[in-house]
Amino acid sequence: MLHEAIHASDLTTLGQQINELLNNLGEGHVGGVAYDTAWVARLAPLYPGYGFEACLDWLRQHQYADGTWGAALVHYHDRFISTLAAIVALREVGTDPRDERRVKRGEQALWHLVGKLNHDDSDTVGFPILSASLTEEALAMGLDVPQPPIRYAAPFQKKVKTLLNANVRDWQSTTIVFSLEALRMALRPDEGVLSENGSVCISPSATAGHLLNKRDDRALKYLSESLQANKSGAVPAVYPIDIFEIAWSLVHLKNVGAIEPDHPNVRKALDFIWSKWSPKEGIATGSSFPIADMDDTAACFIVLDWGGYPVSLDVFEHYEKDTHFCCYHHETNPAMSAHVRLLLALRSAPEHPKKAAWIEKTVNALRTMDDNGTFWWDKWHASPYYVNSTAITALHGLDNELARNRVKWIVRTQQDDGGWGYYGTSTAEETAYCLLTLIHHHQFYDDITMHIINEGAKFLMLHAQDSQKQGLWIGKSLYTPTRPVEAAVLSALVSYHRLQYGEQIGAH
Repeated sequence: MLHEAIHASDLTTLGQQINELLNNLGEGHVGGVAYDTAWVARLAPLYPGYGFEACLDWLRQHQYADGTWGAALVHYHDRFISTLAAIVALREVGTDPRDERRVKRGEQALWHLVGKLNHDDSDTVGFPILSASLTEEALAMGLDVPQPPIRYAAPFQKKVKTLLNANVRDWQSTTIVFSLEALRMALRPDEGVLSENGSVCISPSATAGHLLNKRDDRALKYLSESLQANKSGAVPAVYPIDIFEIAWSLVHLKNVGAIEPDHPNVRKALDFIWSKWSPKEGIATGSSFPIADMDDTAACFIVLDWGGYPVSLDVFEHYEKDTHFCCYHHETNPAMSAHVRLLLALRSAPEHPKKAAWIEKTVNALRTMDDNGTFWWDKWHASPYYVNSTAITALHGLDNELARNRVKWIVRTQQDDGGWGYYGTSTAEETAYCLLTLIHHHQFYDDITMHIINEGAKFLMLHAQDSQKQGLWIGKSLYTPTRPVEAAVLSALVSYHRLQYGEQIGAH
């Protein structure tokens, strides 16, 4: 029945969905989140007429029964920072008679969350300075909130001091600017922080923090557009992530043969990222994001090379360190997924004088970061299924033992409903990653039983439309990049169909 259902109903549908995704690629859509929505809500009385009152209404409607705000799946740093931001906003600008009750429930929830922060392997982005700043604001408002324990406090303090003590402070040359809302009072009147689209580092919350200091019509226009992007009263975590959206989506679809580089919409997308490409530093996550990173650079390298553009591995010299590669310079801890993505880029590239040495360095870095021998965590994604599934493909033929350990972990953690989900609930996104890598592994080694793959595909077919409901990507809070997740789900179903029938589905 499963095979018949896929073959009868999904052949045409999958092709149509891929075409629709390609038609919209580059908009950089991201789901709304409580953290950024709370910051924008604070602007409502200062800037009437921009629709920011809708953010207050959204906060009122999206408090959980336990008093918290945040993503549907419980990641403690996300729930803590989102709840803290929400109660500060409601205490500062809330006018509903029940807002104070909401604040008290959130206040109480923070005391339950604070002791669980050490359960998360990765903090949310900027947590040391964002939580400290918001806690200070909350206490000044008379709220009774706990001081959160801070990991990586010293490296963050060093980066902040380096910026603030510089004779000429170039905010847009450091990732600290992404968390400007925590440092807005330190900004001098003559210092520019806005990108060409009117945002502070494509961050609605950082832009809102800037607007709490002074009016700027470009920033107001950006936030108004960000709010309209979701049409729900919720503000996206970052907006727009056009380059990231294109690269990650195309990589998934390319890997399963669902697209070709000469497809008009694919070529249009490739031309766009090529126009933003720097031979020296690569590319950033968004066209209005001021700082390039290795993760996006590697993903874009893969699809640009596939598309026939003259990219060179020389670009990765910018990210090389003594024993590993960095995602951003001066980062507090290495990014596992960036190393995996780099390995895939190196393997797909033509010969280069440093290719073999860089592959060896990257694999050695992955071995060094193998703390438990079973799976890795990644600082950009809350679920370890994301980085481990990608790593299995990257390590194929380079360190098969390291890869097989991850395969075994994925196989042994499949849930009774056929899906995968690190936080106890199977999700379409995590299941897609696992299904893609198990099918790839099965095609080389034939040691994955079809029952496991069939059950995973069955779950994914039933829940593909739920792929946007669980935020799993780590920013200042957890969020969902809409189209890359959709592309992963579609690619997994395409891959399964090809395995079963030998037929190819793709864009037309």
